[in-house]
Amino acid sequence: MSHQRLIPDNALTVASYEEFSHFVTQFVAGHLDLLLLIGGPGISKSQTVRRALGNRPHLYVETHATAFGLYHALYEHRGLPVVIDDLDHLYADRASVRLLKCLCNTDRIKALKWPSRHRDIVRGEVPTSFTTSSPVCLIANEWRTLNANVLAIEDRAIIIHFAPGVGEVHAKVREWFDDEEVYAFIEEHLVFVRRPSMRHYLKGRQLRQANPAQWRDQLLRIMGVDEKVRALREVLTAPGFANDAERIAAFEANGHGSRATYYRWKKHFGIS
Repeated sequence: MSHQRLIPDNALTVASYEEFSHFVTQFVAGHLDLLLLIGGPGISKSQTVRRALGNRPHLYVETHATAFGLYHALYEHRGLPVVIDDLDHLYADRASVRLLKCLCNTDRIKALKWPSRHRDIVRGEVPTSFTTSSPVCLIANEWRTLNANVLAIEDRAIIIHFAPGVGEVHAKVREWFDDEEVYAFIEEHLVFVRRPSMRHYLKGRQLRQANPAQWRDQLLRIMGVDEKVRALREVLTAPGFANDAERIAAFEANGHGSRATYYRWKKHFGIS
């Protein structure tokens, strides 16, 4: 079994921060035993979970945890909510995937076991097996169904595919971002942004401070708005064009492509 699906078929697609936060809150409240959150980077998946957890006792595991390190941490936090953030590095480690399969069992009490001797086990710091009732939240940018163990986790979880639109992310950023110039500039180009990210705003603020004369062009490139896209925006918004024929003529005259290219870009960015 070696296939890959970025979004599982049984995922619930959620587009609003309000609904996404509801599922996270239900997990923290103990109503969801296994929650899998999938969504692109930079849309505040992790921060939403952290805020919901607050000061409650829990285990939060991020990247670079070894399989035994995870086993040890799970033993020390038995019965507490467990969040495993950024699963990408765990996919390559069979021991980690086997451990996750046991941890994500649908039984209320789950049995975990380390199959070989380890110096911490030899010293008696950790037993060779233990049970836990911890609810689990998994966070990933994508979900790769690589083998039967991963598929078993997928089958047991309530899966939320968080896919907020650019307008939803932009409105959410308004709650905390205080650089009006950068915020307004990004707002002007939202129609051309295909993959929204809150990190664009933070990078924009840094670039504006470091490169006052060039930050706009630099930020557009980071956002994936290249020269042709900017040229299309100019002809779409510039006054004096009566129709698409005149806009296409200007687009071609500036060397940005043909009539077909113009319409392809319009369709790609959903511009009517």
